[in-house]
Amino acid sequence: MPKSSPEQFPASNAINYYVGLTIFVGAAIFVYAAATLPVDSLDTRFLILAGCTILLASRVLIRIPTIKSHIAVSDIFVYLTLLLFGGEAAILLSAVDTFFSALRFCKKYRTILFNTAALTISTAAVYGVLVISGLYSEPQLHGQAPYFRDFLLALSLMALTQFAVNTVLASLYDSINQGTPLLETWSSRYLWSFITYVVGAAGAGLLVQLVDYAGFFVAVLAFPILLFIYFSYRMYMRNVEMSSEQAEQAREYAKMIEERSEALTESEERFRSAFDNAPIGIALVKPGGELLKVNSALCEMLGYRPDELRERSVRQIFFEEDLPNVFYRVGEVASGAIASHQMEQRCRNSRGETVWTLWSMSLAAADVSKSREIIFQMQDITGRKAAEEKLVHEATHDPLTGLPNRNCFHQKLTEALHRSQHIKNHRTSVLFIDLDRFKYVNDSLGHIVGDQLLIGISNRLKNSIRPSDLVARLGGDEFTVLVEGVYDDLEIAGMAERIQRSLANPFNLRGHVVYSSASIGILHASDRHERAEDMMRDADTAMYHAKKSGKARYEIFNDSMHAEARETLKLETDLRQAIKDGKIEVCYQPLFSLTDRELTGFEALARWQHPELGEISPARFIPLAEEIGWIDTLGENILRSACKHIRSIHRKFPNYAHTKVNVNLSSQQFRSTGLVGRIQLILSQTGFSADNLRLEITESVFFEHQDRAISMLAQLRDFGVEIDIDDFGTGYSNLSYLVRLPISRLKIDKSFVQMIREDGTNTEIVRTIIALARNLDLGVVAEGIEHEYQVNALRTLGCDSGQGYLFSTPLRPDKLADFVADCDRGLIGGTEVPEYAHILTVQ
Repeated sequence: MPKSSPEQFPASNAINYYVGLTIFVGAAIFVYAAATLPVDSLDTRFLILAGCTILLASRVLIRIPTIKSHIAVSDIFVYLTLLLFGGEAAILLSAVDTFFSALRFCKKYRTILFNTAALTISTAAVYGVLVISGLYSEPQLHGQAPYFRDFLLALSLMALTQFAVNTVLASLYDSINQGTPLLETWSSRYLWSFITYVVGAAGAGLLVQLVDYAGFFVAVLAFPILLFIYFSYRMYMRNVEMSSEQAEQAREYAKMIEERSEALTESEERFRSAFDNAPIGIALVKPGGELLKVNSALCEMLGYRPDELRERSVRQIFFEEDLPNVFYRVGEVASGAIASHQMEQRCRNSRGETVWTLWSMSLAAADVSKSREIIFQMQDITGRKAAEEKLVHEATHDPLTGLPNRNCFHQKLTEALHRSQHIKNHRTSVLFIDLDRFKYVNDSLGHIVGDQLLIGISNRLKNSIRPSDLVARLGGDEFTVLVEGVYDDLEIAGMAERIQRSLANPFNLRGHVVYSSASIGILHASDRHERAEDMMRDADTAMYHAKKSGKARYEIFNDSMHAEARETLKLETDLRQAIKDGKIEVCYQPLFSLTDRELTGFEALARWQHPELGEISPARFIPLAEEIGWIDTLGENILRSACKHIRSIHRKFPNYAHTKVNVNLSSQQFRSTGLVGRIQLILSQTGFSADNLRLEITESVFFEHQDRAISMLAQLRDFGVEIDIDDFGTGYSNLSYLVRLPISRLKIDKSFVQMIREDGTNTEIVRTIIALARNLDLGVVAEGIEHEYQVNALRTLGCDSGQGYLFSTPLRPDKLADFVADCDRGLIGGTEVPEYAHILTVQ
């Protein structure tokens, strides 16, 4: 009889409760049956019957034709066990038999236990019905006279009860799982299975009669007999199925022959109609190219009348340079080497215009021996082709300048490099062009003027190269030129010079006169340049050297540039890690009043001791931090360290509680709108007073950020932070920013201080700066003081304070307290430079 086999249980609580309850009830019945089993009434016959049922009968499933069901032979012997040995033995046998049968088909133990529990419950229900109905005595269960009628009634109740209980349990699971009505599920999926229960009960009734008449060996003999019947029946069913399949195939074949016959009858008429009325051009062509027949769509496509087109040949329709490939394919089709061929091909219409077609060809007849005529089918794709060419152009060209873009240039460079590697004396070179200060044009005059400048530059670049060369725009203000062929290095250098000269002429853009220049890196491909990426990398390196060397020039790549680029890359990596790990140390150079030699403050200076390269100059790693985008983190680390260190000095030396610290701000830090907030946060976290902080900026801040810088510096000034202009006099000549910026002091660059002679002369520049500061009510600080005569001259000119090796070299944090203590005792700051100051150099 069919077993319920839920392959998977949903996660809903209802189905989980139901399955769990079923398993629990089945287990309880199993335990009860085992506890009440009349062991004394069982003998060897029961063991033989149970063993054969579990090992042999459970494996025999007889399929019922036309019904999707099987009869389980083991059910007969479970019923037989009930009739011979009682309900408890039958319950136990059904549970064990179902468990091992399910174990063969399923590996999910909850499914196995559910099936076992369901059969256990239904068998127990049969047992209970027989007991309640009074049909459980041995004469009644064996059909002995005069109880044969009771015997038949008992068999009927057995089949009906197990059918009802087992199918309701399975239907209830499906109903909960799928959300369908119980009755609908039961009637559609399980009603048909009643016959299997009837067969099982009838088989058991027959066997119990035979056992009573001829002995128990009849029941044992039933197992091999049933196996033999099962295998014979299965072979019979296979033969029936094979015969059915062959009959079905014969019917299908006959139907196909009939359909083909009808199709052949109509094919000629359909072909003629399809040929004449097809929306695409069709022609019947001889292998030599003569046109035998053409339809109206082809005539309209090519602009000919039918009689005019038939007088022509394929040779007059296709382009001459395409004919070898066309007739090669025609020959393949005509010989049967290939069944068909399709390709895109240019045609020429009656007006001599190009018509792009998608055309295919195949034999007019499938058998080559019957006909070698060929069917041409042609579809006009001129519009699609134009759209594709437009899309390709847009994908490979810059929309602003119309020049090839990065992807196109990369592809062309790859092809050129491949030719250079395989053709003797064939060379490939790249010019990498980066415009100088293009950003300032965009920022000051707007993007419209900037775009017009890029268009003008692209036109001048095209006019500066040879017709065979390729100029492309990579993006932004970067351009490249690809040169290949036979040439010498001087020609490429001359090309770079022509480009420089052409860009030197001014551009008149929307009423603005704009000057431009470019830094150019030149790379000649060598054996080590295997990929386009290698060439672009080295050309970019050469361009970077040109820009670093002063801009508006060109540089030719050499091996030293490559080594320097690798060293810079390593330095970038090491710098990132050093900033992250706090390995950038902060040292402090004291500032003194030039009037009374009193300590007034310190300037925080960043120092980096590289584990392999030794001490790296700030002039090198500060710009590198700006370039790689780590200047904000570095600047915040320096500010936080300076606040902590000087704060400790304030606590330890009350006389110096108002000593200030100067911290440099990079112009790049003003790009971030959160700069002011981060400075205020650091002051709050370290407990450092804003009144004791001076921030030093260079003149470039005003010109690069203007309004933003003024706003930020004003906020800091309102907060109590003072602003100094560092290296004054070395930057831009426009001094209007001194009035607009909220600054407190000017710092005279050390180059001007070092110009002062021992006799006190050559002070004109210093005098001018100090006078300017006084007129603007600003303080003045001199940097780089190394001699006493410089102090005298600066003091005479009215300079407030200064710093330099005359007073002290930069101090490490662990030397700050000792230095301040010596200042407090008057040991440092006199006219003589103490030896102590010179031993505090950073190692």
